[in-house]
Amino acid sequence: MGVLRLVLATLVLLSHAGVRVFGYNPGVFAVVVFYLISGYVMAGLIHGHYNAPRHIGSFYVDRALRIFPQYLFYMGAALLWQLATGTTTLFLTHSPTATDLLNNFTVIPLNFFMFNGSDAYTLVPPAWSLGAELQFYILAPVILIWPRIGAVLAAASLLVQLLAMHAVLNTDWYGYRLLAGVLWFFAAGMLMFHLRPKAVAAAALIAPAAALVLYAYLRVRHLNVISYNTEVLAGWAAGVPLVLWLGRRRGGRLDHLAGDVSYGMFLNHFLVLWLLFPAAELSSSQLALVALCSFLLSWATQRLIERPVLAWRRRFRRRVQTNATSVT
Repeated sequence: MGVLRLVLATLVLLSHAGVRVFGYNPGVFAVVVFYLISGYVMAGLIHGHYNAPRHIGSFYVDRALRIFPQYLFYMGAALLWQLATGTTTLFLTHSPTATDLLNNFTVIPLNFFMFNGSDAYTLVPPAWSLGAELQFYILAPVILIWPRIGAVLAAASLLVQLLAMHAVLNTDWYGYRLLAGVLWFFAAGMLMFHLRPKAVAAAALIAPAAALVLYAYLRVRHLNVISYNTEVLAGWAAGVPLVLWLGRRRGGRLDHLAGDVSYGMFLNHFLVLWLLFPAAELSSSQLALVALCSFLLSWATQRLIERPVLAWRRRFRRRVQTNATSVT
């Protein structure tokens, strides 16, 4: 799914550069598909390496080694840039306080910006979704190892999502950003990993059909215009068949390269925008330049930062498996 992840990261970049598709935000669509991918991949990771309660702590270490090395690099780069230039932006409205730095370093508080105001100082603005993802990582082993608990959590999350779609709850917050309303996307991704081959084709057809029926219902109720109901449904409708299809295919070198640079692009594109075209409406050629610079910078940090850590993660997983075998 490397090419898919690169496309999604590019859509997030375009979204933050002000691009809209028929008036809709492509970044929201991309984030929903990312949620599904994350659930699918975590199910495979836990099933393959951390499928016992005693391995939960090791799973958390694995995830920290995946998320934080590049994130901390780009967070630090943005901090140095802001301190050196004194520049203020929509997401860097003042000099950092100790609380600001703690929020950015620990990531999870950024997901609650609507309550704690952390979006006034966010060094990697897309990191609010990393906050949701880290919360999912905390719950992921519980969901898989104790599936009844997972089913209850997913059902409760789906209820929150439906309330948000009906504007009973804040649609943006609970329908797209907060784990309470999006956990069921992650859970659906986990479920897709465990589907038997005969069920895959059926799920790939049912999910878009269900999204279309729900969209028609929301349209009748004039709820489809609320942000971001349409984009969320589109992400579900396209994401489920894409993950089901691509998740069972082997990727080649190009696919691996695309997957390698996707995370860095997700993290670094705001920094690239701030450096190249601060507070400017971008032309097509400027957008292409931003995307290219983001890609090349991500390629460099993946090779210099993430690749060495990846080798540690692989050794760590082998050690966990060896210890599990010796215990057995």
